[in-house]
Amino acid sequence: MAASVAATLLLVPAPALAATPAAAWSAPGLSSASFSVDGALVLLTGNSSSGGRLEIRTAGSGALVRSLSAQYKFNAAALSADKQIVAVTLNDTSSGLPVRVIRLYRVADGALLRAVPTAAARDLTSLDLSPDGQTVAAMDARSYEQGGRVHVHRVADGARVALLTTDGTTAAVRFSPDGRYLAANGRRVVDGRFVSGARVFRTADWSAASTAGDGTLLVRWAPDSTAIWTVTLVAAAPTTAHLVAVPGGTVLRTVTLAPYDTVSDVTDDGTLVLTGRLVAPRRTLTFTGTATTTYDFPSDVFAGDISPDGTLFTYAQTTAPSAFDVHVARTP
Repeated sequence: MAASVAATLLLVPAPALAATPAAAWSAPGLSSASFSVDGALVLLTGNSSSGGRLEIRTAGSGALVRSLSAQYKFNAAALSADKQIVAVTLNDTSSGLPVRVIRLYRVADGALLRAVPTAAARDLTSLDLSPDGQTVAAMDARSYEQGGRVHVHRVADGARVALLTTDGTTAAVRFSPDGRYLAANGRRVVDGRFVSGARVFRTADWSAASTAGDGTLLVRWAPDSTAIWTVTLVAAAPTTAHLVAVPGGTVLRTVTLAPYDTVSDVTDDGTLVLTGRLVAPRRTLTFTGTATTTYDFPSDVFAGDISPDGTLFTYAQTTAPSAFDVHVARTP
């Protein structure tokens, strides 16, 4: 979408209620799921008292492709664009002190290719691999006063490529589909309130390309890498999703949602926005587009990812305190 396109407002029609989505398959005991870049696979993770568990399954049927486990809990996971490498972050305590580590595994046989120790002072809560598979970036959620950091390392040998700074603590980090940019989230406290922002870096020299603040959080890149979807959360006000041009910062499109909705994903063509609830009870998921569909659940649910072709989506549903099942369902 060209940056000259005027910003538009999508009015939300009255929701159509449905009991549950049309199920495709489920993964009991796991808590998060995301689609591969081409939509062929789903990467699932979960944690228990025995450590971290990861599964890679085919998107259509749920057939198991690869499973991995570790004695330490997984904080984040990502699958390379060619589906050959899976990366995870964890806290290695074998030395007695926690070392925040990026582990790289080969999907074909589950072999550990490399363990990359980082200088992170807090958990690495978000992770992404560059489109060419050459670099991996992980977000360090530091304290409010110190800001956040993005640790960028080379996949081939684990060497650090860059250490980038943001002004926040909670995080998402995403390479643009063309690999030219890396976007990172941040959140800080200003005058007693949370203020979120998204910062975009050029991967050629790691210079800052653009910054979006005022409660803005990164959601995902547009497929052509010319813009990013962000969401703005302001207390007691409608949540708004924006398609923002990169690097110019022009708002190309605005979608207005219900207050306290969190935006989980947007389809490649921008026609469907998947939202959940920020505040309890978190028992609904909503698809907003030309029509709006809201699903009701008997227990808390957390929205996940939409497949690139827009036909499937993921969500996690609580089954007990701190226990979840992941579901893959068909979009309305």
